[in-house]
Amino acid sequence: MPPCSYRLPLPPHKIASRQAHRVLEWALRDWRVGGEAADNTRVVLSEMVTNALTHSLEVFRLSLHLRPDQILIEVWDGADGMPYVGLPDGLAVNGRGMFLVDALSKEWGVRAEADGGKTVWAKVAR
Repeated sequence: MPPCSYRLPLPPHKIASRQAHRVLEWALRDWRVGGEAADNTRVVLSEMVTNALTHSLEVFRLSLHLRPDQILIEVWDGADGMPYVGLPDGLAVNGRGMFLVDALSKEWGVRAEADGGKTVWAKVAR
């Protein structure tokens, strides 16, 4: 039976996105998840990792969990800022990340962690 969870620390460097996507592809293959569910999970993970890279200056953590009807993506970082869904100007280059997360996930949220930092999470339908 394949692992139901994957966890890894990621550096505050652009290579983190590539590492996160590589682990996601292993998980999707192991979990036999494809099609729209895999595509949506890729976009949501990408936006959440980009958000952490943009706002955190330290190592952050990615967790992926397979559930019967969804994939749970969690990204912990130590930054104070809270993500929000905004509608950027049509010409803006940035600002669409959490809008995409909101659109492609069943639900998402943020929880403050007792030992500091926050975890942004999203549930993507399988």
